[in-house]
Amino acid sequence: MSQNFSATPIRIELPFLPNEGSVNVYLFREPELVLIDAGFRSEAAWQALQAGLAEQHVTVADLTRVIITHPHVDHYGFAARIAREGQAEIWMADVGVQWLSHFLTLWPQRIAYYQEHFLPGLGSPPVAESFLRSMHHTLAAWEPIPADRIVSFSTRQPLHLGGLAWQIYHLTGHDRQLTCFYQPESRQLLSSDMLMMPTATSVTEAPLPGESRRPTLPDFLQSLDQLAALAVETVYPGHGAPFINHRQVIGAQQMRIHARKEECWRQVVAGVETVADLFEQLYGARAQQVGMAGLWMVVGYLDLLQAEGRLTVETINNVWHFRPAS
Repeated sequence: MSQNFSATPIRIELPFLPNEGSVNVYLFREPELVLIDAGFRSEAAWQALQAGLAEQHVTVADLTRVIITHPHVDHYGFAARIAREGQAEIWMADVGVQWLSHFLTLWPQRIAYYQEHFLPGLGSPPVAESFLRSMHHTLAAWEPIPADRIVSFSTRQPLHLGGLAWQIYHLTGHDRQLTCFYQPESRQLLSSDMLMMPTATSVTEAPLPGESRRPTLPDFLQSLDQLAALAVETVYPGHGAPFINHRQVIGAQQMRIHARKEECWRQVVAGVETVADLFEQLYGARAQQVGMAGLWMVVGYLDLLQAEGRLTVETINNVWHFRPAS
């Protein structure tokens, strides 16, 4: 296949939160102007988006579509503003499009789950209060997207970008609604936050009504297996620079997850029972720095150990206590 300019996504790097690095959006120029993701909503990021588009001699008002890979605050931030600035439609896969139209209902449900069930179960680690504050800030920062601009698309049909048909992969683990886009002829992968360097994170979500919490790290590993099966030359991640050798990256990430799982196991055998205490043991002086990402991973390691039949869990005063299975 002869590679043409329009079929290659153009990376525009936008600032994120302090100490959180940056977030990527990607532009396709032809046959229409399409943006993948919409960054984090801040004035600095808006200026960076405008500057990045100007380098391609286009403006926000010229965009025809914005495709959101998953409903995290750093990926949908400017969706409403872009819709206001021009005629762009805001697209999202059917597995998650309800977040664009019902965010003000769904996000408070997630806050309530964390506040009433998940964080108490961990043993109320010190980072919990700051995380809850950030969840409330996310709710306050939401800008509604006009209903007539929201478009749902099926994960079962290809998505046309840059003049080529991209296969859609619905991959869970980082987010239940996340989609990645793969172009088999050019072997390009828009991996969003499912695959990036040094690693992505499994994120605990509020369970669906009537269901219990779904372990996310086992799902995350299965999603990595699906990506490893693809023939990929270049990965375009949601954060960080594009990279090659995706199977080596995936293999290294899987090895580290299993190594950390075994570290977690040794701590449980030594008598460390709660997530908060395991978090301190595994991350030490870095605990405050890694914050909720580390807590999600500790819960994930415990989920893996439970799936292997090596742990039991007992709830005492609303706190989960993990012990080796007899």
